[in-house]
Amino acid sequence: MANHGAAEAASIRNEAREVLSLYSDGEHEAALARAVVLAAVHPGSAVALNLAGLIHRHAALVARNDRGAHGDDEDGDENASALEKYHRHAALDAFSAAARLAPNCVVTNADHAVALVHCRRFEDAQKEFLRMLDTVANNDQADPALYSVVYDMSGDSSMKGRKRDAVKSASIAMERFAEKINHRILPLEAAKLLDASNLGGPAADEARERAKLLAETYPYSPRAQLLRAYIDLAPVRALDPAMDKKQLLRRALTTVSQAAVNFDLSLMVALFHAKLLFVLDNFDAAERECRRALRMETPNDPNWDDIPPMAALGADSDARVSYVKKQLRVLLKQIIVVAALYWSSMKNALQGQRVVSVTVDTLHAHYDGIDKSAAKTISDATRFLKNQESWSFWICLNSRCDGKKFSDTSSLWQHTCSKHRDELWGKLQSLIDPEYWENTSQDDHSLVGITLSRQSDTFLLPRVQDMFESLLLSPSVGIQAEPFAEMRQRKCREGSEILGSIREKLRLLPKDTLSTEFQECCSGIEKLWLKFLEVTVVDYREIILPLARSYQWIELKKRIPFYLNHPGTRRIEFADANIDIICGTSGQSVKEMASTSSSQQSLTVSNKNNADKELSILSVIIQSLCNLRHFRDKLLMGPLVWIPSVENPCIAQQFYEIFSSWEKNDHHLTDVVLTCMKTLLCRVVDYSTFYEKVGKTFASEIVSTILIELHMSETCSRFRENKETKRHVVNSVTCGDCICPTHYLFGIKFDAQISCRCGKSSGEYLYTTLFHKLDVGSPQTAKIKSFAELLVLLDEQFREDNKCDHCGSLQNIDLFLSNTPHFFTIVLNWLGGSESQDALSEVLAGITSPLDTEFFCRSAHSAAMYAVTSMICYADDRYVCFARDEDKWVIYGFETVEREDSWEHLLERFKDCKLQPEVLFFEVIK
Repeated sequence: MANHGAAEAASIRNEAREVLSLYSDGEHEAALARAVVLAAVHPGSAVALNLAGLIHRHAALVARNDRGAHGDDEDGDENASALEKYHRHAALDAFSAAARLAPNCVVTNADHAVALVHCRRFEDAQKEFLRMLDTVANNDQADPALYSVVYDMSGDSSMKGRKRDAVKSASIAMERFAEKINHRILPLEAAKLLDASNLGGPAADEARERAKLLAETYPYSPRAQLLRAYIDLAPVRALDPAMDKKQLLRRALTTVSQAAVNFDLSLMVALFHAKLLFVLDNFDAAERECRRALRMETPNDPNWDDIPPMAALGADSDARVSYVKKQLRVLLKQIIVVAALYWSSMKNALQGQRVVSVTVDTLHAHYDGIDKSAAKTISDATRFLKNQESWSFWICLNSRCDGKKFSDTSSLWQHTCSKHRDELWGKLQSLIDPEYWENTSQDDHSLVGITLSRQSDTFLLPRVQDMFESLLLSPSVGIQAEPFAEMRQRKCREGSEILGSIREKLRLLPKDTLSTEFQECCSGIEKLWLKFLEVTVVDYREIILPLARSYQWIELKKRIPFYLNHPGTRRIEFADANIDIICGTSGQSVKEMASTSSSQQSLTVSNKNNADKELSILSVIIQSLCNLRHFRDKLLMGPLVWIPSVENPCIAQQFYEIFSSWEKNDHHLTDVVLTCMKTLLCRVVDYSTFYEKVGKTFASEIVSTILIELHMSETCSRFRENKETKRHVVNSVTCGDCICPTHYLFGIKFDAQISCRCGKSSGEYLYTTLFHKLDVGSPQTAKIKSFAELLVLLDEQFREDNKCDHCGSLQNIDLFLSNTPHFFTIVLNWLGGSESQDALSEVLAGITSPLDTEFFCRSAHSAAMYAVTSMICYADDRYVCFARDEDKWVIYGFETVEREDSWEHLLERFKDCKLQPEVLFFEVIK
């Protein structure tokens, strides 16, 4: 009997080989017929069944291609033909039977799983793949040649090699299955389940159970885990706002926290996780998760696992990554805002005392567990302060001294002269003023914010506001302390460079001590020496203060939840401090955003709660830019090209945060980010206060500054990556072939051809500008009778900047427009008399009429038309913003948002005001 069985098996195998060879020769129908018969006659042969399944699967693929289907796999979609469906199910029947006969054959397991996928039995396919993995893990894999004629004919005589190839092929099949589930199947499932969960009742219960099953079935899918958590939270959104939702939130947190561990390159999981922690008042953990996500250098494409599907906006992976990271930065700032508000409302003195002071031992113990070098620095600083009664010292730059400390420059000078015998010091002593080297000590009041109480060995940090200001300016950077060793190395390096410069000056020192050149050289040496003293002094507060601030920030975040849960504490209400922060707006499209009125109405509520008039002024100016939908979309969706830091906060990120806070009606965050924007702009325009500058040119200067700063930040970042493009930049206002997004939206390019009647100068160049500045008080302005005549002024003002170097007369400038930007901006300076103001006010009556491209220059020939879409005007000592809303107009004031049916009605409303337009934004009419 055994011999008979072996002979039959050999006969089956031989015929299977013939059938496979016949199929390889292109005789598909004949091979299929013989394979079907062979499997029917020998239902107990895995070889025959696997062969039949393989040829049926190929036949299904041929049928799919014949009907013109596209795709990278063979979906069992509803458009499949009857023939295609027949072959798919026939293949599944054959592979299922073979899998029962050969349960330990990895090839059979994988083919069976793939056949289940093609018939849309995804959960069963998942089980088969998992069974296959168990077989491999238990080292229980059978030789695939025993059950598959393909491996029998592979030519590999090594059973080990055949097993290795089988596992590799099966792994590829499983990876494709996982991608299909996560990227194609689950988005469809998610859309259906999210709709069902919103219905409530039995449908929502079924959706919740289905989401749970999907998460358990596909544990490798981050999207499946997010879907489960998202649907678990659906009932929370329907609960009364006063109800305690934390138990339900914590249940979802368990799922998401594990997903954050398992999928550590998923930005969507990290964002969801951080938001959930934030809503649960776990601010410290939320901040850590945000920072972890922002540190991801190569995260997964957010479209791989976003819920709802397509919630991560952006044209490509980089844009989507930037979109999510911008949300993470906003959440970081929200954490800081919450902490600042609760700190200001704390009444318990003990709670506050724990934040404004920390014992030396506590701070040392904290860092001893996470950073030994920081703990040692704390000990060294405390010991030095007690012994020297000073925080600062100078170090010898000679490496042999191992950083020996000197409390004043006199002792440093004496040490260097005696120990290192460097003639430099002797020469210096004879040249510079003695006050620069005799007993000069560091001013201990140059750094503030931390003191040491001798009685209790406690660091005091009473100025908590400094910590908040530092965090708010650059939330993604946080509080960072430079390690002492790195600081010392840096100062030694910088000090050595300065000494090198001093040596060079000494070498070139004129011999005539009475000459002007000698005095100038000595003066230069003294300045270098003062710079040397400034650079090389080490102040322990530069290191201890950030360390203490970091600990203080952690303690504050820990204290807040205790304070919130204390009986009698009145919780501060936040627009986003509820479940909507997790799944309310992240999936909203920009198109939907533009169609809602929340961004328009948010200004009203924000200003009513805003006691700072300067922020109200700034908000009206920024609102004029928010009305430019394409600009707003770019800020909300486009990639962030500037990497924020403490020294260089990103103005694009500030815009994103302002627009987002308006969209969400988050009034607290709005005030904070407007303050940050004001601080950022004050650095550039050198204003200490906005309010005193209002009127005449203020709005014009702010808008001009904003456009220039956006251009500079985007351009500098891109030019760092591509040095070849650096030559295109001329200056911060006008440049040639600029590639930044701001120029793409606002930049107008001209081919300028120059000639002069003297005949000595001529040429051409590319001229680009982000805006046109006009002096409204000039004599030419008073002569215009319609707004379209401003093009004459544009030509004349351009010529004013291009006088001939040879004869001094105005050159002949011919401008040829080479592009049609989306926006065209005019900023107006009101520096003239009342006559010109009255004249231009009359012109306002026709300002809304469309203009063609000849408005830019007479030589422009294009079908594009432009119409004013937003403007900032000065009226009776206040700013207002006008924005076109289809055929109507919206008026944004300090505390109001109102509408008018027409431009004529708007002008009638302001007829008793001295209405001065300062910034005009024109948008192309499609």
